[in-house]
Amino acid sequence: MSELIQKQLNKLAEHYNELGQKHGYSPNATQQSCLATQEKRLQVLLEMPGNFKGAKVLDFGCGTGHLLAVLEQSGFEGEYVGYDISSELLSIARAEHQSGRFELKNIFESPIEESFDWVFISGVFNNDIEHNQEFMQQVLQTLFPKARKGLVFNALSHYVDYQSPGLYYFDPCWVFDYCKRHLTTHVVLNHAYQIKPDVIPFEFSCCLHKTEFSPVHP
Repeated sequence: MSELIQKQLNKLAEHYNELGQKHGYSPNATQQSCLATQEKRLQVLLEMPGNFKGAKVLDFGCGTGHLLAVLEQSGFEGEYVGYDISSELLSIARAEHQSGRFELKNIFESPIEESFDWVFISGVFNNDIEHNQEFMQQVLQTLFPKARKGLVFNALSHYVDYQSPGLYYFDPCWVFDYCKRHLTTHVVLNHAYQIKPDVIPFEFSCCLHKTEFSPVHP
C-alpha cells in the first residue's frame, strides 16, 4: 500500500467519523442518498451469489452494518463479520446489530487471520482517492484469497451523463478485464440495474466466483 493511499484512507476515516457523529444510524452516514437506494444496491449484490443462507460472510467497509439488516430480513442464519476503518460507524453498527461481529481493521496493516464463504464490498470504491485503480487492485488481491466461494463488489461507472465531484467513476471494461486476467476465470458483471427510477444505470456490480481454473494472462 503506497503512502499516498494510506494518507487518503486516514482522511476517509476522519470523514466517515464525522458523518457518523452527525447522522447516526442513517444512510447519510455512509453517503447514501436514502434508505430505498441503499437497500436496492445491497439487494443487487446479494442476488449475485445465489443461496448463502448459512454462510460466513465478510462485509468489507461495513459502515453502520445495514447489510446485516438486509440479510436478516431475507432469513440469513449464517455468521456476519464487518470490517471498517471508521471507529464511529463501527460503534453505531455494534449498537444496532448485536448479532454481528464488527472490527476496526486496515487490511493492509494487519493480516486477515480467517476466511469467509463470501465477501461483499459496497461503496468502498466510490470516493476519489487519486489512485483508485491501484486501491481497487490491492483490495481485491487481498480479499479474494480469503473467500472460499467468491467476492461481490460494486463501483460507479463512467458510462454516465453526470459525475459528482469527489467521486470516482470506473471503466467497467477495465474492471472486468483486470478481474478476468488476474483473479478468476468466472466473472459476472451486471450493468443493467437502476438504483433510481428514470435514471440511467450509473453503477455496476461484479461477482467473482472461486474456481479450479487459473486466470490466463494473455
